[in-house]
Parts: sequence; structure tokens; C-alpha cells
Amino acid sequence: MQSALGWTVLSRDALRRAETHLRDQDEGVRDEIGFLALHQAYADRFFPGTSVLQTRLRYILFVPWMYQSLAHKPSRSQPINHVVQKQELDLAQRLKKRHGLSDGVIGARSLPKPTSQPPTMIYWNALRTWRILRPQMDGTYPKRSAVHRSLTKQHLPNHLTDDDKSPLEESSTFFVKLPPPPAEWNDKNHPLDFTIQPKEAEFIDQHLRNVHRMGMPKTPSLLACLVEHTVDLTNLVFPWAKPILNLVDKDEHEALLRAQQASALAAIGRAIYAALVERICAEEDKRSIPDIHRANLRRVIRDYRGQALRLDTEAVKLDAFYSLPSSLLDVLNTTQSWLKTKKDFSDLRDVYERAEVTRKGGRARLARTLAGQERRKEWTPEEFPEATPLHYRWSNVQRLLDDLSNHG
Repeated sequence: MQSALGWTVLSRDALRRAETHLRDQDEGVRDEIGFLALHQAYADRFFPGTSVLQTRLRYILFVPWMYQSLAHKPSRSQPINHVVQKQELDLAQRLKKRHGLSDGVIGARSLPKPTSQPPTMIYWNALRTWRILRPQMDGTYPKRSAVHRSLTKQHLPNHLTDDDKSPLEESSTFFVKLPPPPAEWNDKNHPLDFTIQPKEAEFIDQHLRNVHRMGMPKTPSLLACLVEHTVDLTNLVFPWAKPILNLVDKDEHEALLRAQQASALAAIGRAIYAALVERICAEEDKRSIPDIHRANLRRVIRDYRGQALRLDTEAVKLDAFYSLPSSLLDVLNTTQSWLKTKKDFSDLRDVYERAEVTRKGGRARLARTLAGQERRKEWTPEEFPEATPLHYRWSNVQRLLDDLSNHG
């Protein structure tokens, strides 16, 4: 096993892959072959700073308002992580009073226990990418843990403050100038809601308009374009709908069409994986199981074959800001070739097995090993989700922008 010290010399691509793998585990995502790398590549290109865990746009202000409150509190004995967690629980409780268990309240269902993915974690990347978090002297943006350390330091007994007990050092200014919180913000018994107020909407609008395409600091992202043109997204099922294609530049237009084709090819790939596992369980492991995913594969191929065959996989590599796994590219290319031949899908087992083993090691279901057989014993077709196209966080983005357009 490689030493953990090796992480210090990993490339940015390697770190991102590791981070994605860990996040996928935390979120319970089923991505045996690695198709979510495509999902993340295009979602990050079109909608920088977003995440599948984001629910409502006003959290982008709730989080910095919480840290601003903490920065001006007197010295305390509790660890800063516990204090932040208490703030998050209070916020969830106050939002729950107004919105109930639904409507995007993060942590509402786990109260009074904390959620494993609190809003300060979920929205931190957005705070950085949308430039609401203030950069450090070297131009980089502080991590959440660094802000926590800074808060701990400035609340030490010997830390200098002014006559109003506010820290004298600039370290407390973690964020750009924010709109003021509502009057009820400091009343912990008062419910809160997700309605964005006019000054808040003006602030968020300005920041979203300046979100650039990843790796291209002078080129507006699709997210910025949608904000600037105030497109009605209500009935647009996918981001490559004609009203959106009509307002973007040529490069983004072509990237959106490739994203559509990649989504179709990934749907077929996911269906192939499930059909392979189902067939192996039935024919090799001699299990009596229903023909769910093999039947679904036929439907998915019928619906998405045309789009999937149009995908230029070499161009996809240029669309992504970071490199895609070679095992995934092998799967995409081999699947396209197979779609042209209409041969039996069992011919794809080798390439899909290699991709799964690369991602999951001894936990791979397609592996021709005793471990693979044991993993398949735990697999049931009824509980495994049927394959669907990639969505690139589109429903999340729609809701965030809907919050902005319907501000108070």
C-alpha cells in the first residue's frame, strides 16, 4: 500500500479524483464504472460552484452571516467546530419552523442531531467560486478549516480588540462586503425563510454574472449567461434546450450538444453495467432473478443510441477542465463501437470489468474472482436503480436561479 505521504506529490487531477471518490462514498452515489466523472466535468464547466447537495440559494448568505456573527462573539471555551455546528442546528430549526421537512431545509430531518453534510460544507466551494469568500494575500481562497482556525485564534484571551470588542486584525474579514442580514437574524426564536430580499438579490446577481468558465477567466460561464439573460427555465428539461442554445457562444453551444450526447452514452453504459451483473448472476452464479435490467437495456438503447453515437470522445477531453480517467474513456469508445455492431452486450464485459476493478478493487461485481461472486450475492436487481441519463445538476441550478428570479 502506498504511503499516505505520497499525497503531497499527487497532481491536481489525482487529488480531484480522490476527492470525488471520497465524496461519492459520502453521498452514497452508485458509480461503479466512473460515469460521474463526465457528470462532474460538464457540470463544473457549465455551473461552477454548484453541487448536487445544494438546495436553496439563500444559504449562500446564511453561511457567511453565521461566520460574521461568530467573528464578533466574545471569547468562548467550546471548540469552534462545535460552535459552528450549533449555529447550523439553530439555522435548520428556524428554517424548519417556516418550511417544514421539505422545501430544501438542510438537516431538517436529522434534528436535533447534526447532518453529515451541513450547509457550511455544501456551499463552501460556491462561496469561493462565486468570489464571496475573500481571497488571501497569495490569491488563493481559505478552506473552511482555515477559517475555523483563524476564528479560534482571534478569540484567544490575548488577542487584540477595539473598544467595541471587535478584532483589530483583518483576519476576521473572511468575506467581501455582504448585504446586511434581516432584522430577525439575531432573534433565535424567530423563523427564517428562503425568500431573498432585494439587496440580497442584487448582491447575488452581481456575483453570479461574474462567474467565469473554469480555466477561462475572461469567458462567462453558462451560469453567468443564464443570470444575465434572465431565461425562464421553468419548462426546460435539459440545459441544451433551444432557448439556452440560442443565447450561448459557439464553443458553449457545441459543448452543450456534446454534454447531451455524453449523457446519452452514459445512460447506455449504466444500463450495460446493470445488465451484465444481472446476466452473470443468472447464468454463471445460477441465481433465479428477474429480467429487469436486461429489458431496460433494450429500452435505453432504443431511446439514446442515436445521440450516443454522435459523441466525439476526443472533444469531450477538451471540454473537461481536468483529465478524465483512461478506463472511462476506454469504456466510452468501446461502447460506441459496440453500438455500431449490435452484437451481444456480453462482449463488453472485459472493458467494463477493468473499469470497475480500477475504481473499486476487490469490491467489483464484474470481477471473475471469488470476491466478485460474493459481491454479486449482495446484489438484487429490484433494488438497483434503472439507468438514466446524466443531469449535470440541472434541477439544482433551476431551483437556485428560481430563488433569485422570485426574490421578495
